Amino acid sequence: MKRTLALLAALLLTLALAAAAQAQAEPEFSTYEGRVLRVQALDPQPYHEEGWEEQLVTVELLSGPYKGQTVEILHTLTGHPYFDLRVREGQRVILQADETGPQPQFFLADLSRTRPLAVITALFILAVIAVGGRQGVKAIISLVGMGLIILTMILPLILKGFNPIVVTVGLSSVLTGLLILFITGPTRKTAAAIMGTVGGLLAAGLLAYAAGKASSLTGLSSGEAQILQFMSSSLDFQGLLFSGIIIGALGAILDVGISIASAMEQIKAADPDTDFLTLFTRGILVGRDMIATMSNTLILAYVGSALPLLLLFQASSTSWRQVLNLDLVASEVVRSMAGSIGLTLAIPLTALAAAFLFVQPEDKGQNLRD
Repeated sequence: MKRTLALLAALLLTLALAAAAQAQAEPEFSTYEGRVLRVQALDPQPYHEEGWEEQLVTVELLSGPYKGQTVEILHTLTGHPYFDLRVREGQRVILQADETGPQPQFFLADLSRTRPLAVITALFILAVIAVGGRQGVKAIISLVGMGLIILTMILPLILKGFNPIVVTVGLSSVLTGLLILFITGPTRKTAAAIMGTVGGLLAAGLLAYAAGKASSLTGLSSGEAQILQFMSSSLDFQGLLFSGIIIGALGAILDVGISIASAMEQIKAADPDTDFLTLFTRGILVGRDMIATMSNTLILAYVGSALPLLLLFQASSTSWRQVLNLDLVASEVVRSMAGSIGLTLAIPLTALAAAFLFVQPEDKGQNLRD
């Protein structure tokens, strides 16, 4: 209980420091939340393109110094589903304010998605705690801690010019050890899970680096990376790609490490006289059942995120050899393969570490029993 409270205090302190640093930055513009009261269609203007719509949107401000005020916004729809922001009465929206003049000018910036995101997040937390109990509470705390570490340490260090791979592998390894230690406590199972997870993570990072270098991946295949290059061209974008691969594989590798170590601990508890080779073999057998599901989880997650792109290639009848040769697709192939190999190698590494830790030294040379 004391350890849980201490970690909670540390997380709250980190969150407060991050919020303070964010507050010190001067935003380029102000954004406020509002609720749409009325949407009135206007006659099309002669200078508008064919198909354009003009609306007068009345919005009540719900936040900021203008809370409670009502503003009218001239809103234009161009007929393009990606750029148009269609609103209806009662809907919450995000307003962007230009406050450089004597009177602030408001514009519709986006829909407010805070409430549905908060609801589904609350449902997730309740489900984890209801099923997992005390371990579920620890899982939520560790997830928040991991997010804070990424936001307040990994990302700022990368933006400052530090090597992305070194930063990601180093902090992820430390974070993994602390996370497993917090969830399972200082036990042999914890040590075995940490060894296997960190080993699989390092393997995934080295493989991603080697395959990415051999494939001449640039790290600039995504639109976000290209935008970031204009903002900070000094970043190592290839290293940034490898860092993303490592972080993406961390969850699956962590799952494998803890699962194998926990299973072997239970096997040892059920059969205290088991020898080293028997325990190691049983750990490998448990891991084999996990390889297919965990590898599919990684690969299908990447395929699902790239589904519109794959449909585009399919509709254009582009040859799959040409598709696989593209920087964007090759990056995803390296991402999924490196992550899958990392979690696969985490199985024997965890099994080996657990067998050494769970079995007494004098039993390690015994033969495999039926």
